[in-house]
Amino acid sequence: KLQTRPSPCAHMASLFIGLQTLLNGGSPLAVLRTRQKRLGVEALAEGLTWLEKALFLATNLPYLAISLVLMSRFGPKCLALCGCVPLHSAWAAIIAVVSTIFHAAQVRFTCCGRGGHHDNGPYPFDRLVKLLLCDVSCAASYAVFLSACSGLWASLRMAWPLLLLIASVLLRASGSPRGYAVMHGVWHLASAWVILWVAWPLAELQTSPDVAFGLLEARGGEAAGQ
Repeated sequence: KLQTRPSPCAHMASLFIGLQTLLNGGSPLAVLRTRQKRLGVEALAEGLTWLEKALFLATNLPYLAISLVLMSRFGPKCLALCGCVPLHSAWAAIIAVVSTIFHAAQVRFTCCGRGGHHDNGPYPFDRLVKLLLCDVSCAASYAVFLSACSGLWASLRMAWPLLLLIASVLLRASGSPRGYAVMHGVWHLASAWVILWVAWPLAELQTSPDVAFGLLEARGGEAAGQ
């Protein structure tokens, strides 16, 4: 049975309580664990069918595709840090793997059959929080790297998928596991597109610096004009 919908005031209260706990020297893992409980993350396991879970996890495949496409198109060239193809390829592949593992634990996906999650024991909050931190760290560090390499305007231009991420969290908190899965899956697809949009000209620095710099400047000018 799905959890009842928490009120906006309850969410704000939990945030302030979490911040207060951190300021008082509390454990970040404990705060995140409590926050995940309040957001109703357990409902994802019961609110999605096996097929819906599988389709949700499949939205991580574009990250892996980017990794393979970059290596196939440009090869293992690393003449400059920002255009280092193996670095981009590895980062995208790591994001794909970590995100898949995290969300598989989140929705309690079982790949070897359509068996229920009830057989898996208590919900793995402690493991989930650690995977969440790993997932966020991998994605955020690559976003910072791409931002540093592509410039301010391009960074602002590629930030729009964050709205999808925020919307997915709000849907999860409101008690809509399918809404969360759809919106968060779209976030995966959109962020993968942005990664390719930014990483491709950076990788081209290895083979055609003039073309790559021109493409980056054009994109920055487009963003500045909007």
